[in-house]
Amino acid sequence: MYASILVALSLVLSPAPGVCRSASSQPAEAERVLLPPASRGVPKPPPAKRERLAASASVAIDTAAAGEEGQLMNPRIQARVVDAMKAFNITEGKDSGLPQVAIKVSALGGDAIGWSYTIDVRHGSEQAISGGSLRGECVDCIEKELVEKVGTDARLALQQLRVYIDEYNAKVDADNKQAEAAATPTGTEPAATPGAPAAAVGPAADGAPMHSLCKAGIGLMAAGIVGVGVGVGLAVLPDRQIDPNIGYELRSTTVPGYVTLGIGGAAALAGVALFVVGHRKSRAPQTAVVPSFGGGVVGLQWSGRF
Repeated sequence: MYASILVALSLVLSPAPGVCRSASSQPAEAERVLLPPASRGVPKPPPAKRERLAASASVAIDTAAAGEEGQLMNPRIQARVVDAMKAFNITEGKDSGLPQVAIKVSALGGDAIGWSYTIDVRHGSEQAISGGSLRGECVDCIEKELVEKVGTDARLALQQLRVYIDEYNAKVDADNKQAEAAATPTGTEPAATPGAPAAAVGPAADGAPMHSLCKAGIGLMAAGIVGVGVGVGLAVLPDRQIDPNIGYELRSTTVPGYVTLGIGGAAALAGVALFVVGHRKSRAPQTAVVPSFGGGVVGLQWSGRF
């Protein structure tokens, strides 16, 4: 008796999660919803990385308008500029995608003696980089003085080229790192496995309503526990004296207590049976197990289709 009460209490107070949930009327496959490929953890192709800019530049010297001395001063200016590039760890290159140091020397013309010159450092456009454009003149000077003056101003333009290369590469590194971080999975999505079935979403099992037999079983168990409690209370009460004016008649509640205790225990057992039946019925709806009462006998009746 006490064992059945403990079983009923454990089932009423802490039913197992997901127990006694009615089976869905729709097939499980019909409720599956395929997720889009992006949400199934399909690996993305790695982003294309931007190339860093090499610490190199091409040099173009134009002395066609410098007069007779132009052909002689051209290689000397070239050598002077290349030496200045080494001071900033910049090498001379021939690739068209590299920055270009363009120097043009022209004779002043007229009665003036000397030359004018322009220095432009460009990369990817006709416009010079910031601080990379200089203009100068060498009036009443000889060829050697012009080469010295052009070489000095070229160092200023090359210093700005060094700053430009460093800032350009820093921007490229930051962009590549950001692109890699955006393409890297965060870990919240499962990785796709070749040949694995598509992920699906369906109604949760815990969201299904509780089977009606389970509800009835819980109700009977609760009523049975109440009956057992009342029966125990009546059974242990002492005999009471009734109307002392007519004698010492004693009235006992022991027998009614035992009767109530038996009824409560039977109800609790029936509740346990209904709960178990409801659970089995929800898992196997083709069969049915129901309690049967009659003639002071409590039993279970099982039926099914074969």
